[in-house]
Amino acid sequence: PALAAVAQGQAGLARSVMLFDPPAALCGWALAQLGVEAQQLIVVHGREGARGAALRHLLSSADLFWALEQALKSGQVGAVLAWLPDRLRADALRRLQLAAQSHDGPVFLLRGIEARQRPSAAPLRLALHGAGPDALSVHLLKRRGPALAQPLRLALPPVLPPALRS
Repeated sequence: PALAAVAQGQAGLARSVMLFDPPAALCGWALAQLGVEAQQLIVVHGREGARGAALRHLLSSADLFWALEQALKSGQVGAVLAWLPDRLRADALRRLQLAAQSHDGPVFLLRGIEARQRPSAAPLRLALHGAGPDALSVHLLKRRGPALAQPLRLALPPVLPPALRS
């Protein structure tokens, strides 16, 4: 819903959604079902994130990181989703966190589950796990305020029609 709100915009002003190194090909039909049209997406692949795809002119990790930081600072992007490399230095993560704070839209920096044990400057850290069809389990790893003992279970809008879900 947050991405759909950005993509549809307020007062008819739709804004782009940038994706940096998504781990799989995007499904335009599923995104459209959730309110995000393919024309509003800007996808940037790095050499390490292409996952074997035959893409030309791929960015190095350093260039991808720079492009991500510049997109956050530009004020021209509605929302940003970035799948970060497994190993990221603490100072680089801190720079991203500061750039994300200055951005006026939602920013999702995604890391592998093994990164949950590593320190981070992010004020909110979540671990997401599937909880069955159309459900998500959210563990709050770090937040402002007291710890939450039990994970949250969120119902997601169904993407597949009932015939395909079974």
